[in-house]
Amino acid sequence: MSDIRAAWVDAYSPQLLRWAWGKTGDRSQAEDLVQEVWLQFFSAVAKEQAQGREIGLPERLLWRVARYVWLHSLRQKTAHPLLPLDDSHPDPTDFAADIARRQEQSRQSAWLRQRIVNLNRLQREAMILYYLEQLPQKEIARRLGVSEATLRWHLFDVRKKLREEASIMHEHEPVDFVYRPHTLNMGLNGIPVPNCAVSKVRGNLLMQNICCACYDRGRTAQELAGMLGVARPYIEHDLQWLCQQELIREHAGCYCTDFLIMTSEQEAAVFRVFEQHKETLCDVITGHFLTHEAAIRALGFTGCDRPMSKLLWLLIYLFTRRLPLPVETPEPPIRPDGGKYWPLGFDRTDPAESPRQGFAYNGSMSNAGFFWFGLHDFGQSEIEDMMDAWTPEYMALRTLLKKLIHAGFDPACVAEEERFVLAQLAEKGFVTVTDGRIAPNFVIFSSQQYERLYAEIFLPLIEALKPELDRLAEDLHSLSMSRLPPHLKHLAPLAQAMAQHDVGFTTELMAFHDGTLYRPVSKRDGEFLTLAYVIS
Repeated sequence: MSDIRAAWVDAYSPQLLRWAWGKTGDRSQAEDLVQEVWLQFFSAVAKEQAQGREIGLPERLLWRVARYVWLHSLRQKTAHPLLPLDDSHPDPTDFAADIARRQEQSRQSAWLRQRIVNLNRLQREAMILYYLEQLPQKEIARRLGVSEATLRWHLFDVRKKLREEASIMHEHEPVDFVYRPHTLNMGLNGIPVPNCAVSKVRGNLLMQNICCACYDRGRTAQELAGMLGVARPYIEHDLQWLCQQELIREHAGCYCTDFLIMTSEQEAAVFRVFEQHKETLCDVITGHFLTHEAAIRALGFTGCDRPMSKLLWLLIYLFTRRLPLPVETPEPPIRPDGGKYWPLGFDRTDPAESPRQGFAYNGSMSNAGFFWFGLHDFGQSEIEDMMDAWTPEYMALRTLLKKLIHAGFDPACVAEEERFVLAQLAEKGFVTVTDGRIAPNFVIFSSQQYERLYAEIFLPLIEALKPELDRLAEDLHSLSMSRLPPHLKHLAPLAQAMAQHDVGFTTELMAFHDGTLYRPVSKRDGEFLTLAYVIS
């Protein structure tokens, strides 16, 4: 850039000096004038380039700056007003103000173009044909297939809306118009299909933000375009797909999200309800198992010799998994994609003061005799893939692991071609192989042991907790009804059932913070604490 500036100075300084000498009649004053011209010129160039604009005609800008500097020097030398200049004299415009004005015009033009793009098809084409192509209203009405009166109404309506929006823009600070995208974690309750609609939303940030924006109340496509800063045609395309998949409902031009979205603040509200029942529910569950420690160990299942602080992770999960709740999860509908499920959203963009404190929570999972509860720092684990994925690799791992279980972990049952799969099981932490012996890193029940655990330990506690569970259900129902938007009140039973299912997670969380549960030193140290297998 310095080379270009030097070239400009070499090329135009002689001309500038002759011009300045002719204006001032004094060599010293002329040199001062030229120096001031170059100073102002390079300042103007720097401002233009800072805005991303290149100087296409530097000579034209240079002489404009020169005329400005000369007129400014005259104003400083006289107290008398200058006479109006005719067209043959230099333009007395302040070049700096002119640059600022052009920048503002450019910003306003970009804003106007964005708003025109966001209009519906009829209004968008009407504005372009009338203001840009300057066609007569009669011709525009003919092209668009509307009457001239309808066309005039649309033009008036658009101008009115743009004026109102421009007024709002001037009244508010720019920060009010900064949009911060949300990330919506999508899940479901029920039976999915391979091409599940939830999966598509999970991978589409715009769809996620449309669902978030339409959750509290209905919004028009125009409102959504303005909120999300996306051209209306793109909004309309995704809205159409979301409506087809029954994730969004449309009524009278307004769009509403048609599934539950749980925020961090709402999760905290559910936890506060459970806190009110801590002593009469959560602490009772934990205390019951501690009181019956001897009876539990006497069942003789594999892993019964673990410390009780470790066994509690699994016992609380298995108990709450079998716990009948006052409100059952409503039967999920058959979805347009062929699945049978309730879509669920989790928006944790604005984390509230959360009691989770680092707890991941992936929920209960089961498959082919295995049971696992993903939470704490092991909310995501190889175990999840082990039970949920049907890839050849994981099917081979499950097959060998079940083979080992039924053979009492006898190394002789492992065929030569299965040695590599065994090494994978050990590497992933499912088993430990030392000195030719294989030992499981999880709990194993026979079917008789599991049924005795339910009948002798779980069932008496279930009967004792029924009145308290009814009281919890009433409180969760009130919470769900108070927090759901009006258009989602029909999903209150689902919201209540989902909150009730948190009894296992919440009980473990409270016991963990009370110091009753074992605190894993690493993810690997903790992720197998809730894994169990029941031999059928």
